[in-house]
Amino acid sequence: MTASTVLASPAWIIGGLQNRPGYLVSAGGRITFTDGEPHFDVALEEISDVTYPWYWFGGGVKLRAAGTLYKITFVRPNGMPSPDPSLVDAALSALGLGVTIVTGAAHVDALRGLADIGTGRAATKRWRELLPA
Repeated sequence: MTASTVLASPAWIIGGLQNRPGYLVSAGGRITFTDGEPHFDVALEEISDVTYPWYWFGGGVKLRAAGTLYKITFVRPNGMPSPDPSLVDAALSALGLGVTIVTGAAHVDALRGLADIGTGRAATKRWRELLPA
């Protein structure tokens, strides 16, 4: 996968009581996380400290963007709402794109419990190609 690849996945920033549903999107050499407002929007080269914790069983990534550490899971946390699908369009527009390409979107409206794990792990695999540890 290259920096010119468009990759967008439903994701949740996790941490304490601050879990936030949104989309992690990469396009045009940039990466952003939005839940209506961008939490970060940086060039791919500004991403550091990328790890894929083994104890998340392939379902998420920790990364540093703009100096802040983010814990991002692609597996919907219990009790958390799914991100609004319109957010991905807003994220792509912010990156200067008018297209919608969503990977891992099958679990956006999922209420399937364990089925979310498979789609979350598949999304992590695609992000690992773009953001190697």
